[in-house]
Order: sequence, then C-alpha cells, then structure tokens
Amino acid sequence: MKIGIFGGTFDPIHFGHLQLARNARVQFSLDKVIFVPAFQSPHKQDVPSITPAAHRYEMVRLAIESEPHCGLSDSELKRQGISYTFDTLIEFEKQYPGAEFFLILGKDAFEGLDAWHRAPELKQKVRFIVAKRENHGLPAVRDVRADWIQMPLCPISASGIRAALKRGESVDDYLSPKVLQYIRTNELYRKDQAWT
Repeated sequence: MKIGIFGGTFDPIHFGHLQLARNARVQFSLDKVIFVPAFQSPHKQDVPSITPAAHRYEMVRLAIESEPHCGLSDSELKRQGISYTFDTLIEFEKQYPGAEFFLILGKDAFEGLDAWHRAPELKQKVRFIVAKRENHGLPAVRDVRADWIQMPLCPISASGIRAALKRGESVDDYLSPKVLQYIRTNELYRKDQAWT
C-alpha cells in the first residue's frame, strides 16, 4: 500500500491543497492521501494568531468529504504540543504495517528539511514529493529521495485567504462552499480576531 501523508496547519484548507493531493495521488499511484492537521507546527511557534486546531480539523473534514481517496488523521491533535512529522510517521507505521509512505510538502518546507526533528531518520523512512512555488529545480537537500509533483503553479496561499477575509473580500474561488460556510458560521478570520 502506498500512502501519502499531507501535514500542515491548513489555516484554512483551500483548493490548492486539494489539487496538490489529487495530483500527488495520480502521479505517484498512491492508494490514499491522509491529511494531518498540526496541533502546533514547530515552524510556526511564533505565530500567535493560528486558528484553534479543532476548527482547522473540521474545515479539512468538510473539504475532503467528497474526495474518495483522501483520509483525515487527528493523531497530532490528540498528542497536542508540538507536532513532529517523525512521531506521526511512527504512528502511521503501526497503523499501516508494510505500507510505503510519501510525505507531501511544499518547496519551502522541503528546503528546511535538515532542521526538522530527527531529519536523518525521517529521510530513511519516506519518499518526499514536493510542490513547486516557482519554476526552479529541487532544492539541494542531501541523502533524500525526492521528486516534484507535476502540476500548474498554485497562486493560492492560506495567508492570502486570511488577509482577504479580514478585508471583507470574496474568497469563493479558493474555498469549498462547506468550508466557506463553516468560516462564516464560526466567524473565523475576522479583522478583530486574535487567538490567545
């Protein structure tokens, strides 16, 4: 079994994330892509305004409801604290014995891979499939199996969507209707909102 692991804050999950998962699944013949919302990303500890994990998890659930090859894991939410990919992978290895794992991530995250928790061991365990931000080659990261995901460059970013929502602008073209309704119902990403 070939499983793609797609971790992130997903704050909020948008069409770019979904397209990335679809393209990765087809290109690498993955049986399933599992979304893993982070409780607290080790790379975003200095971001105090991150939306609470329960909201981000629910938005991912709504976004992938009609995606038959996608799954959702709450493993990092249950662990709480800092979400380390290595720890998540160990859990997945127990859950899916004998599976081959592919870690789906963006170019920016891949460039910082050597600073990740237990990076040398992680490199031995998974194959990395990387989403482009612009038309450049794969970053030079040593001792790693990595490939580009072949897809058009995605202009959408979660930070851009959050900023647009705070300005009261339409983001209908970037979010699924169910996610958009959830954001409105729960009054997320308002101008005066700050999580503490």
